[in-house]
Amino acid sequence: MTSFSDVPLTIPEHAPTLHDTFQAEYVTQYLEEYINSHVYNGQTLRDRVRLGAEVRSVEKSETGWILQINGADSLSIRCARVAVASGLTSSSIFPRLSYHPDWTAPVLHHRDFGVHAQSILKMSSGSKNVTVVGGGKSAADMVYASIKAGKNVNWIVRKTGEGPGIFMNPAATGRYRNNVEMGATRKATTLSPSCFHSIPEWARELHHSVLQRAELESKLYAADRRYKAWANYRGRKDALPGFRELEPTASFFWSNGPVGMIQHDDFWDLVSRKVNIYRADFAGTTNKSIILNDGREVLTDLLLCGTGWSSTYPFFSPKQLCRLGLPHDPCDEDSKEAQTWNDLMEKADKQILEEYPILANPPIGCRPIGGSNLTTARLYNGMAPLTDKSVIFLGRARMSNNFLGAEAQAIWATAYWDGHIILPEPEQARREVAYMNAFSRRRYPSRGVDGLNFHADLLLYTDKLVTEAGLKSHRKGWWDDDEEPCLASDFKDCKNEYLTKYGPNEAA
Repeated sequence: MTSFSDVPLTIPEHAPTLHDTFQAEYVTQYLEEYINSHVYNGQTLRDRVRLGAEVRSVEKSETGWILQINGADSLSIRCARVAVASGLTSSSIFPRLSYHPDWTAPVLHHRDFGVHAQSILKMSSGSKNVTVVGGGKSAADMVYASIKAGKNVNWIVRKTGEGPGIFMNPAATGRYRNNVEMGATRKATTLSPSCFHSIPEWARELHHSVLQRAELESKLYAADRRYKAWANYRGRKDALPGFRELEPTASFFWSNGPVGMIQHDDFWDLVSRKVNIYRADFAGTTNKSIILNDGREVLTDLLLCGTGWSSTYPFFSPKQLCRLGLPHDPCDEDSKEAQTWNDLMEKADKQILEEYPILANPPIGCRPIGGSNLTTARLYNGMAPLTDKSVIFLGRARMSNNFLGAEAQAIWATAYWDGHIILPEPEQARREVAYMNAFSRRRYPSRGVDGLNFHADLLLYTDKLVTEAGLKSHRKGWWDDDEEPCLASDFKDCKNEYLTKYGPNEAA
């Protein structure tokens, strides 16, 4: 599941694994080797990366684009086309907390945890009491590392946040090595509502039958029940009183909370017996403790923040955000344009609810995450502005496997810029984008507000991209196509297929 199509990821024989999942350090090593080994026109990928550079502005000129770069050497870069691949994890979010003037505990975001973990968690570091804030996978990983380092661990999940994560058991059944593989099959998408395909007729009947609604919900919510039973939040022996506070109210189907996989077989046993869990918000700090809004104080020598990211584009002006269809303040938009999109979204939403009535009743209390006061991202296939072919946005959509998603987007973008994909006429393109945006908001009421959440749609989305590029070598044949997991390695023959189909002189 974790590699690009042309180079498999291999791990040492002695490396610890759990159901074929492994430590992130091997992914880092793989990426380091990948950028060193890929050479184009005499330069490796590493040679082409400018580190320590901050893009301050990106402006359109009469002849192309001008990028203003700050760093060791400030400079301007001019180019005909721009691929914006800053993704979702460029700007860290820290919790809002009023610190006491004498507060001295280090505060670290999970972005930097891998670099500093060994030094800050060693026994001689002076950080005896470690507090982790956040409810998702990054927080869980830092909690586990702190327990294994022998620290007194506190875990704060704020009530005003997304809540505790939905944590999957990696174990799978049958032919699959782990749960991710089992979920990455086309048969697993059969009942799932999606804007990227039409479900089979029998599944459509199930969605439209009031009499079979209970059966449908039982199938769609089976994962929620399975993962809660595995963690055993309410019946685990010797668990501390606060452990049950980690039981998520979010649903895997709706993806209205953090989602992650637990990769240590002793995780729940250790967390339930050794971690103090708090479900409360911050009120402030003393010189050495965090004060919660219920009055409790949490002794803290080190504060670790698994509090996510802000997916913004600070290098584009408000005018550029509007022009390119990126999320923006509706007040910055022409009123006629805003009304057009509102009408399209309203019509699409009505159509979606007619197709999938179950989406009319999301869980109570879903909180929109990130930019709920902004417009959606009006990008065709989540990448291409409708107003400018010379810029494209990669890695902006939320997907459950970024290796698979990145490769499919790269294929589509190459075909698009080579002229082998032509967007529909403007009115039709707008309708398609509005439908995709509205579907994201209905299907993922918390994380889909920007219109680009494709978490459960990954396989259908990547199929659409590669098919629009005119390629089909990634498909496996009748039986395997539905049963086998879809991996980035499925695209291993797409390069040669592309060159054969379109010719080497045109291929990028």
